[in-house]
Amino acid sequence: MSWWALVPDALALALLAVVPGALALRVLGVRGLAGLAAAPPVTVAALGVLSVLLARFGVAWRLPAVLACLALVLAVVGGLAWLVTRRRATTDDGAWRPGPLGTRRALAVAAGTVAGVVLLAGPFVATLPTPDAPLQQWDAVFHLNAVVAARETGVVTPLGGLAPLYGDGTLAPYYPTGWHALVALAPGASVPAATNAGVLVLGTGAWVLGLAGLAREVFRRRTLPAVLAPLLAAGFVAYPVVQLTVLAQLANGLSTALLPGAVLLVLRAVRAVQARAGGPAVAGTVVAAAAGVGGVVVAHASGLFSLALVAGPLVVGALGGQAVRLVRAGRRAAGGALLAAVTAAVVAVPVVLANLDALSSVVGFERASGRSHTAALREVLLDQTLAHGYPGDGRAHLAVTAATLVGALLVVLHRRHRWLAAALVLTVALAVLAAGPADHPLRWLASFWYTQAGRIAPVAVVPAVLLAAYALTTAVDAVRRRVPARAAGHAALAVVLALAVGTAVARLPLQARVVASAYVPGELAWGTMATAEELTMMRELDLPAGAVVVGDPFNGSALLPAVAGVGVVFPQLGASGMSPAQRVLQEGLADIHDDPAVCAALADAGATHLYQDTATAEAGAKLDDRTAAMRGVDVSEGFTEVARAGTAAVHRIDTCP
Repeated sequence: MSWWALVPDALALALLAVVPGALALRVLGVRGLAGLAAAPPVTVAALGVLSVLLARFGVAWRLPAVLACLALVLAVVGGLAWLVTRRRATTDDGAWRPGPLGTRRALAVAAGTVAGVVLLAGPFVATLPTPDAPLQQWDAVFHLNAVVAARETGVVTPLGGLAPLYGDGTLAPYYPTGWHALVALAPGASVPAATNAGVLVLGTGAWVLGLAGLAREVFRRRTLPAVLAPLLAAGFVAYPVVQLTVLAQLANGLSTALLPGAVLLVLRAVRAVQARAGGPAVAGTVVAAAAGVGGVVVAHASGLFSLALVAGPLVVGALGGQAVRLVRAGRRAAGGALLAAVTAAVVAVPVVLANLDALSSVVGFERASGRSHTAALREVLLDQTLAHGYPGDGRAHLAVTAATLVGALLVVLHRRHRWLAAALVLTVALAVLAAGPADHPLRWLASFWYTQAGRIAPVAVVPAVLLAAYALTTAVDAVRRRVPARAAGHAALAVVLALAVGTAVARLPLQARVVASAYVPGELAWGTMATAEELTMMRELDLPAGAVVVGDPFNGSALLPAVAGVGVVFPQLGASGMSPAQRVLQEGLADIHDDPAVCAALADAGATHLYQDTATAEAGAKLDDRTAAMRGVDVSEGFTEVARAGTAAVHRIDTCP
């Protein structure tokens, strides 16, 4: 498969992610770069609502139906907006939002955004063996087969839509399906190819565009930060590379990608309220912000906690400022009450959430750590979380780290955008707590992210990029003020751009190694599920309609639904919600010739074929003790081989009556 064959999937996902949200935001008064940057979270919010409604009314999740529903939603939003804005308020002068960029500045921002996308996408495209290579990580198997299930059933609601992945399908837990809802609509037949297109478009494109738009929104009187933000983001590894490949957190990763756009909308709403803009303007920005927040949560519920880390200081600062103004105006009781309420919320909300039964599986997740807080802090600041095994790589990021810290100091000294410094401190501190010793009394605060630094470090990239861009812009401004010659300003600008691009280029080899550790057979850091030869066999596999394959999911069989379009007994590597038949097969498939219960379980599961790989852990295979009893099936009799590649083979099961 060539990369050109991926273009339809990528183009469809890009249009679907941006166009509906951008049109809705335009109706709500958010236009230009802000409208494009904040469009993806709004689109995902709408898709999340539609996924529930369509499932409720028995309408299959197919592109025509989804587009028709999106058009209806836009019509309703447009009608309501028209009713609200028939009488425009004269107080809305728009001073609280950025003005038009102009052609030259728009081209500069576009160039920076495109360059950032190319720098991040380059190692991914160059490293993948083929565009349809499956991501061979634990979580990836679930997400690949979730898209398969969504396409086959036409159901993608988070309220039980992924039931086919659990046991006999009777268990229907909540699971965020924003990622799967989008990828399932891609036109290509290959699920791995559509998933990889999603990584490029949603995990890279939406992320970089969101950061450019957020930088423009924060520093609304300057253009350079919006040019620098995408370039600086390209030098980070925590996101998208680590989260979307090594961790394979595709749903959570989509939530991260939507963060900048959602924060942009929250910031605009806060500024509109503070400026006492006209009623329609305030209503539009508040509705838009609510939709952006909804998109982040639809993508993954933990995104709400991530959003609280970044936008929380902004909102709390605005409320605190209002409380101070009330006190100064003589309304001490009202000001004091507001300040007390904000303080109580900041302290009490995390404690209450940590004790909710609904979050017990998240907060109670135990994760060991052997690093000191000093080592963890160094890893987070140098952007080496889960990518720290490469000598010298930290030095490549030193300049950006220094710029980030200087930017944090500057916003405090300049008394503007101080919420960015608070967001950086919060995200870095929680990532350090997650990666540090397990006995720290405050480590529970990181439990909302499964106490995993790899989930929090990507969130820290948002304030880090903006602060570094602010510091570098301030440096260019200082040179222009102190040295009248225009050439000096141009030289300073060239140095700053070279620093941002140079850091990204210097980290390209690391990004490529990280991608290879999750995609390339033979280089996989946590064991190879299927070699290139075995993947070719899967793609060419020709089994009868209705065939169902049983086998150890860890050594390749679980990839069959996504790669070969073949049903399997074990569609994920996790053990939650296993049916009685699955449990019997997991605990004794190798006893098929001696234990009648195994044949009975195969019949219950509808299994017709066996996938067996004899590769060992010493040879680099991905194995797990839990499924040891599924390996070593004697296929010398009672089985008919139908395909073979390397150490893996597919057999028709004849031994059971």
